[in-house]
Amino acid sequence: MSVLPPIDAHAHIDTAIDERDLRALRAVVFAVTREPAEWDAAVARRDRHCAWGLGCHPGVPRAFETFDIHRFKQLLGRAPLVGEVGLDGRSKVPMDRQRRVFAAVLRELAEEPRPVTIHSVGASAEVLEELRECPVTGAVLHWWRGSPKQTREAVELGCFFSLNGAEAARPKVLADVPRERVLTETDFPHTQRQDDAARRPGIVSTIERGLGAQWHLEPEAVRWQVWSNLRTLLADTNAARLMPRGVQTTLLALRSGH
Repeated sequence: MSVLPPIDAHAHIDTAIDERDLRALRAVVFAVTREPAEWDAAVARRDRHCAWGLGCHPGVPRAFETFDIHRFKQLLGRAPLVGEVGLDGRSKVPMDRQRRVFAAVLRELAEEPRPVTIHSVGASAEVLEELRECPVTGAVLHWWRGSPKQTREAVELGCFFSLNGAEAARPKVLADVPRERVLTETDFPHTQRQDDAARRPGIVSTIERGLGAQWHLEPEAVRWQVWSNLRTLLADTNAARLMPRGVQTTLLALRSGH
């Protein structure tokens, strides 16, 4: 069994959750928010192993009604990550409005980098267009389903990829993503239909097994690789200093080889 906790780089959790319930997960979790109404509660949390993001989900119309780039910029200094943001080709929000908000977020991140977990359902090409227009450090393509050509372009743009049990069950990009760019996620609760094991945030065993088979590595080696990738992502964005204390402690142990 790995001495490192599992990494869930994208999960949906109520900002009012009891801290004891988060500790019981025994995992490092990146909790994304969907709309500005959650931002104040998210940045106020001080959980040992859970980092909270600033999000404006492209599939949530009310998120766009209340989005304020000035408020986003104000809170960004206290946020360890950004997400969930991006574009959605199936959303009721007009694509031009989605793109304006996403572009505004990217411009802020170009100035003040953070890991940013990006939604791209039905809009892989459009997301890549925005990233070409405004390159950022720390882009993490969540549940990416782009074509092989689009995946290669995303790699060239420096993107990371957070993969979940659905990708292990029906691989589309697993073989095309460099192992140095992979993070694990659950997208709890949304992958439960494809991954029965993901009954709560932090259970990434299905995708870890899939990665082990793809990379020909034992489970502990997979976990170490994912942690090494996270360390690189946080170093690239200078965001380790904003991470929860438990994450910082584990990164220090990883660096020392313990």
